[in-house]
Amino acid sequence: MNTHKTTSIPLNWIILCLLGLAFLPLSARSAWNAVGDTLTVIQKPILNVPAIHIPGETLEITAIAPQTTTGWNAALLHGTKRVNLSIFSAQWQAGMNYWILQATVPQVPVFELYDLEVTAAGGIHDVTENAVHLIPSRKTNYYFIHITDTHLPNRLYYPNPGYDTDSTSVIDLREVIKDINLIRPEFVLFTGDLVNEGELEGLAGQYWYGWSQRVLALLEVPLYMVNGNHDLGGWNSTPGPQGSSRRNWWKYFGWPWLDNPNPGWNMYTQDYSFIYGNVHYIGMESYANYDNWRYNIYGYESFIPSQLTWLNTELALHPGTAKAMFYHYDFTEQLNLISLGVGIGLWGHVHYNSGSIYEQPYNLSTRSVCDGNRAFRMIRVNGSSFTPQTTIYAGSSGTYLYENYYPSNNATADSVMCVVVNNNSQGFENGLIKFNMPPGYSSYRVTGGILEQVDRGATMNVCYVKVNIMANTTRYISVAATGVSNDDPVNVSPALKISNAFPNPFRERASIVIEKSSAAVLNLAVYNQRGERIRSLHEGVSPEGESWYEWDGLDSKGYPAPAGIYFLRASSGQERIVKKIVRM
Repeated sequence: MNTHKTTSIPLNWIILCLLGLAFLPLSARSAWNAVGDTLTVIQKPILNVPAIHIPGETLEITAIAPQTTTGWNAALLHGTKRVNLSIFSAQWQAGMNYWILQATVPQVPVFELYDLEVTAAGGIHDVTENAVHLIPSRKTNYYFIHITDTHLPNRLYYPNPGYDTDSTSVIDLREVIKDINLIRPEFVLFTGDLVNEGELEGLAGQYWYGWSQRVLALLEVPLYMVNGNHDLGGWNSTPGPQGSSRRNWWKYFGWPWLDNPNPGWNMYTQDYSFIYGNVHYIGMESYANYDNWRYNIYGYESFIPSQLTWLNTELALHPGTAKAMFYHYDFTEQLNLISLGVGIGLWGHVHYNSGSIYEQPYNLSTRSVCDGNRAFRMIRVNGSSFTPQTTIYAGSSGTYLYENYYPSNNATADSVMCVVVNNNSQGFENGLIKFNMPPGYSSYRVTGGILEQVDRGATMNVCYVKVNIMANTTRYISVAATGVSNDDPVNVSPALKISNAFPNPFRERASIVIEKSSAAVLNLAVYNQRGERIRSLHEGVSPEGESWYEWDGLDSKGYPAPAGIYFLRASSGQERIVKKIVRM
């Protein structure tokens, strides 16, 4: 966010930062370890407190700017696409010193997670990533994901050796994000301890909040996050001033009006809620006041009195909805889910799974993402009912859930197959695969999935294909560009078809039968699981009707191909077909 701020930093802290940066090896610096996108104008919606809307609804924006500001404008950004918003209300909030802007959500070219841009007269300009998720409709039967305790970028503490070089926790989170993007939940609830040491931001050349923000932006679904004790608590061994952890959080994740020492102020913590379907989701800050900063305000309990007052008011706002709470940890046992009428409480801190998925109300912690656990939990929602699932794992090498593309998914091939392997005992019926295809094609033939939409651009078209990723299965999904409009490709006879490949599996030789609607040039080749072409079987004119070809099991150099899975790829004109074949 583009407005620069001036803050007062103690001289001794500046010296320590400069000394630390001067002696930090160049090899230790990640390209992501840099100052991030700090909050300036836009305060809500933002990356960690987004908004989910369908066209026609009202998007509300909280923005900080002088009271005299005029000429407000807003837009949604996705790639090269820009959707201008028409602001119909701009109200100054005198008690809070910020603006509330309202705009009607228009029809959009693609349903996606959009960045939000806000401008106004006087050079005011701000953009925040992944702030608004636009969807065609809200579901009543869906699932979301709970993650917790990432401790980015590592689990080492300043000034212990390696604190500035190890980034294993970042790798853990990235693997979890890969799975989440493929599973496509409605949203993610993140219950804190994002970073390992909240005071370290800006110290010794470290920008862990900036680093974390860049990793979180890799998520392709909305993220709702609350903070944890490592984010806010600070540690005595770090030479930052007391309270710097909270101020670092407010700098990146919201909000400046919480930094108010006035005992009469009643907004000191980042608490918020949102409605999705028939569920009222409530996120709350919880805290262990290690550094005793502003003890008269934050005290020693998990939730301060003003939070509990806010919670009781919030719970009464939407009668008839189911209630779900998420927070880092109830350190002083102040919450009783039964008396509060809450159906599910999700939390972390302890780094292990806790609670029963069979006893209501559900009071559950999920194992940490960090320490190589790479854990996450799926919660299914049907109307007002919750069904939490057992915790699942991304795996040490992504072996539980992964996808491979043949050929590479880089918008150069007009026919691409994706192989999705799910070794989990849970299925994900709303899975999404994004096929990057060359631009210019009007329609596509999809097998193994449902084409939901096409994001058309100058350099590529992205085909969004919904896939039912069933438990313990391997799925084959392909997209082929075609000039023929085809809403139901299953019922249309293709111009090119691999009608048979036998025996399959085979040991020495396999016969391949190709059917074509007309005589034309045909290319038939064998590819391995890495998408590498290992053998060309035919390049030239092939007659109309049925033609036979043979693979003798050898690669292009005449060596026997190892036993395993291979893919036959036939192409003729704009038609592309892929079929799996196994060599024993």
